[in-house]
Amino acid sequence: MKHKAFTEIVAHSCRVPQKTVALFARNLKEAGLLTSGARGVNAPEMTVLDLTRMTIALCATDRPSEATDLTERYCAAECSESTTIEVEGTEIGLSVDDTLESVLSSILSLHTIPLSLLHPELAINWNTCTATLGLNGQPVIFKAVNPADVKNAGRGIITTRGIGGSDFLEMALPFYLEQKDGTTWESMVKEGRTRATVSKHIFGETEEGK
Repeated sequence: MKHKAFTEIVAHSCRVPQKTVALFARNLKEAGLLTSGARGVNAPEMTVLDLTRMTIALCATDRPSEATDLTERYCAAECSESTTIEVEGTEIGLSVDDTLESVLSSILSLHTIPLSLLHPELAINWNTCTATLGLNGQPVIFKAVNPADVKNAGRGIITTRGIGGSDFLEMALPFYLEQKDGTTWESMVKEGRTRATVSKHIFGETEEGK
């Protein structure tokens, strides 16, 4: 998936203007936090890690100028306690010091069925410098490194920004389909195969079986 499609999908799923997402992306790229390179047909493919960082950035602030510092802070936020999440007989173990970036990136890389069952929800509380990642209804708290460095932490009107499971699934799906079919999202869209590809991998259907 190229940069243009990436920003379009993120903007649509997060209900944020594409121009705003593009500003966030530009700042994150300049800081080396998003995949960057040539433009046009030679442009590099965006990754699930890019999606993870962009989502964290959009939840961490509504100001593109703050995106770099806050993305780095919350990507490095550490799990506050060890826990195990169970979903359909599968256990996902989280340890103290696991970072929000590593956990969320792993979750978004899952097959879409367990991802939909986990129903991940991310909420970042600006006042307490914490991020809550809900997995299968169980909240996992991540504390930003050195929260005391954040001015007025824990004070004032409580401000939280977050995103829910269906939107995560919508953004992660194209990456999963690209990996499964060994092609690009742009190729699937151009060939009109997106609906058939989704049906094949998610519902086990084929064109003949519909």
